[in-house]
Amino acid sequence: MKCIIIDDEQLARNLVERYVSTIQYLELVGSYKNGMEALNAVNEQHVDLIITDIQMPDLLGTDFVKSLTKKPLVIFTTAYQNYAVEGFELEAVDYLLKPFSIDRFIKAINKAKALFDMRNNGASTAEFKNNYLTVKADHKLYKIHFNDIKYIEGMREYVSFHVSTGRITALMSLKSLEEQLPSSQFIRCHKSFIVNKDVVTALETGNLILGDKSIPIGQSYKDKVIEEVF
Repeated sequence: MKCIIIDDEQLARNLVERYVSTIQYLELVGSYKNGMEALNAVNEQHVDLIITDIQMPDLLGTDFVKSLTKKPLVIFTTAYQNYAVEGFELEAVDYLLKPFSIDRFIKAINKAKALFDMRNNGASTAEFKNNYLTVKADHKLYKIHFNDIKYIEGMREYVSFHVSTGRITALMSLKSLEEQLPSSQFIRCHKSFIVNKDVVTALETGNLILGDKSIPIGQSYKDKVIEEVF
């Protein structure tokens, strides 16, 4: 994967460059102190992954990503936790809170690599049965029972099924899943989330609580969610 780094702090860039150099399948094609410097690189050459700080002078990392017409995979880094929601809304692969270890960085890169591989291996498909669906992903055929799905997270053209055993990520549309999943059991609560109504335990300050997981409710979905889930 070809990647670039954007951070206004030289020491932060040096650290990420060092981390990148330890990962064999990453190729660093540029390191920049701001988004304006990086813009030409993204527009003129092939970039698969952007690793960018958020809080930078002149142009925030989030605003830089919003401005792009071509959308590479993105990992945000920042010292400020309050930017997490916005990074989440932009469907970033991951969000790294500074200071982060190389182990945490590698975990984020592995997520990006999984999405990159799916993008290049062609689309996955889903087939619906009475109480389960089969999904082709990661060179495997998964059988996913509806009752085992806690929630489904959309990430651009990908979705992740969060089940009791972990997560299965496939190349497909969240909208197509919404149309085919049984509405008696599943509901879209946000542009990036579908939840299993049966595992919702509480409603708290604009979020659905699923055990130890909090899922945001989009403003346009709020009334329907409250009516159907509670």
